[in-house]
Amino acid sequence: MVTYSVSYKSEKQLFWRTLKNVKGDGILDDKTRWFILSDESRIELPRTYEFKFSKERFLAIKENMSKETGGQINIP
Repeated sequence: MVTYSVSYKSEKQLFWRTLKNVKGDGILDDKTRWFILSDESRIELPRTYEFKFSKERFLAIKENMSKETGGQINIP
């Protein structure tokens, strides 16, 4: 399982905070974005925050797509 990190902050904050060991994320509604960590905990943050994803997120998406299609997707 590939995990990745996500940095986030609101407009008013000066410093970024980071979630580590994220194994999945998505959008719940117009106001909320969720993250699942490797320990199965769930974090919900406002969609108004700024988010920066690590490059490992692409690898996690690629791995999940490959599992869903039985390994038929080959993204370089």
